[in-house]
Amino acid sequence: MRLLLLVLPFILAIVEPTNARANEIAQRQIIQKAVASAFINGRFDELDTMADQFRTGRERTESGVWKLTVFYSGFNYALLDPNYSAASFDRFEAQTLAWIKARPNSPAAKIAYALALSERAWFLRGGDYYNKLTDEQRLGYVKYLRKRRDHLLAIKEEASKDPHWYALMVLVAMEESWPDQTFDRLVAEAAEREPYYYQTYFFAIDRNLPQWGGSEEKMNAVVARATDYTRELDGDSFKARGYWYASSYGRTAFDRELLPNWSDVAQGFQDLVSRYPDQWNLNAYAKFSCLAKDRTRFLVAYSLIKVRAMAEVWDYPGQDVQCAAWAMHPEMNIEVK
Repeated sequence: MRLLLLVLPFILAIVEPTNARANEIAQRQIIQKAVASAFINGRFDELDTMADQFRTGRERTESGVWKLTVFYSGFNYALLDPNYSAASFDRFEAQTLAWIKARPNSPAAKIAYALALSERAWFLRGGDYYNKLTDEQRLGYVKYLRKRRDHLLAIKEEASKDPHWYALMVLVAMEESWPDQTFDRLVAEAAEREPYYYQTYFFAIDRNLPQWGGSEEKMNAVVARATDYTRELDGDSFKARGYWYASSYGRTAFDRELLPNWSDVAQGFQDLVSRYPDQWNLNAYAKFSCLAKDRTRFLVAYSLIKVRAMAEVWDYPGQDVQCAAWAMHPEMNIEVK
């Protein structure tokens, strides 16, 4: 009873008919498939209509992710051509150039060309460690990353009104190892143009993770600044989004980045689910509360999961059941992982 009295005000504040909300994964897939179909079939007007609507309307998915971010994720060679080969990238680049020619004022077309160059660079590079690459792999990778950088710089005046331009420039800055001061100025400029475009901050987190040459202090600073940039509308939500993103690199990242900051992350999740109480966010809140050994918050979040847990959020089948048993039966000393 004491626990119920403690959490009831919070539950009442965020309860919505979430079972009527669209599944986050399905919503993203619908956008990605629409993008891929329109691109492959040359329906460039449809692409620009989508991009313009998502950009100017700052439209979000049910979890609060920008639909514009999902739009650009549709230009992925695995989605455009599941049986892709080296020849596929000639077609991708040619199609983006055809889009630019047909609609020369389209910022989305120019950004899509940058994405095509990036996709080719990583295809040529392969997935091995850099010091194990062949000279041919390195040369191809560097060549197309430089082409992408030069293209992005050339289109800044007309394309930087789209916040994804800045997100891609943050990747350039990361891959070219820009100095901290220069890198931070770029992120600050991006935030001034559009403070709520989370993908820019996610890429900035990538650049500052310890495993990529950053440090916990630098990554914490990125999350803190991004939270400040977005606080007016989001409260402390980005603390949850940022550390959630960082923890996607595995359990070691969770232990190193998210767990030591759990009190801040928990406050972020409360702000996040009060604004976007969809099942994706609630499942994540429950999972991280369990891993952080926070029974009270786990029980709050888990009680709001409808029908069943979303398998895509949890680390392995049955993890949510194990967490529920741990939270509801402390006397049994159940181990959770």
